[in-house]
Amino acid sequence: MKKLLLLFLVPYGIFAQVGINTSTPSATFEVAAKEATGTITTVDGMLIPRINRQRAQSMTGIPTSALIYVNDISTGTQTGNAVNIDNTGFYFFNGTTWTKLNANIYSSDGALTGNRTVTQADHTLAFNGTSTNAFSVNGATFSVDAANNRVGIGTSTPTAKMEIESGVDGSSGLKFTNMNNTTTPSSNTSPLGIDANGNVVVQSSITTSFRSFNINATTPTSSSVAIGSLEFRYPSTTCTNTDSYMQVRTTTGTNNTGIIHGISRTAQNGSGFINSVPLTITPAFANIGAGIPSNPNPALIPINCTQDGHAEFTFFSYVDKTFYRVSFHIADGDGLGFGALGYIFVEFQR
Repeated sequence: MKKLLLLFLVPYGIFAQVGINTSTPSATFEVAAKEATGTITTVDGMLIPRINRQRAQSMTGIPTSALIYVNDISTGTQTGNAVNIDNTGFYFFNGTTWTKLNANIYSSDGALTGNRTVTQADHTLAFNGTSTNAFSVNGATFSVDAANNRVGIGTSTPTAKMEIESGVDGSSGLKFTNMNNTTTPSSNTSPLGIDANGNVVVQSSITTSFRSFNINATTPTSSSVAIGSLEFRYPSTTCTNTDSYMQVRTTTGTNNTGIIHGISRTAQNGSGFINSVPLTITPAFANIGAGIPSNPNPALIPINCTQDGHAEFTFFSYVDKTFYRVSFHIADGDGLGFGALGYIFVEFQR
């Protein structure tokens, strides 16, 4: 202790550098460890002044770069030059306030002093959490609810996997830059709608199916069109002048009850129309037209091949609330030099 006291009593101008536990200091002031290696239990190191927040806050004329350790924040207030002292730890004076030494986002809050870029290359950046609003931008601008696996835009309490709260009545807040009302629609798509709770749902589904076929021994198979819960086909294997019917069955294994609207038939030998008749479709194929209850003229629905017959109708199912529009045509093809041909076109809308 006497040697150290004498060291500091010597006029500073005599020494260019000062060392403790070293005779060859490599800086203006160097403190070397007494025991740099080994298993000795005595303490080496340097103790920075330990003070509470009130003491740090009360200081005046503090030189820039002064270093302290705040060991108690129960006194003083987080104002003035102590505005950043919100926890125990090392602080240095930046000329205006006490600033955390080596502050990081894992143990304390902070503020960026400039733009920052994270270059990930082939590395991943993951945020793992279990709380609501586990990750956010400005609170509710963008919020991740890790407790319920939800994301909110404009809300910090999303109630669905993705919820957008635009803040403007009548506006969803969702916009597609490369799609608008002039975009060519795609076939076999379903429009979206909004339910009473604001959930985006499929409003209706429109699907079409087309099948052309030759009338031959394999017609029942080659003409089959399955769509929705129904299957349509043309059963005749030869092209004759005898009336034939389109057949239909349900593919669910149970009856499908509904109503046929606007049945029309056209052919070389005449045409006919029926407004509305009920129809029960069973799991077994059955003719459409023959034996329909309350049908005053079943002969209006059948068509024959040699007369180049065409029939169309719509069917609405009361069972699964679906709508079918069916168009059916057969022709012997003699005028074109082809064999007997046919097609079935069905549009299905839910």
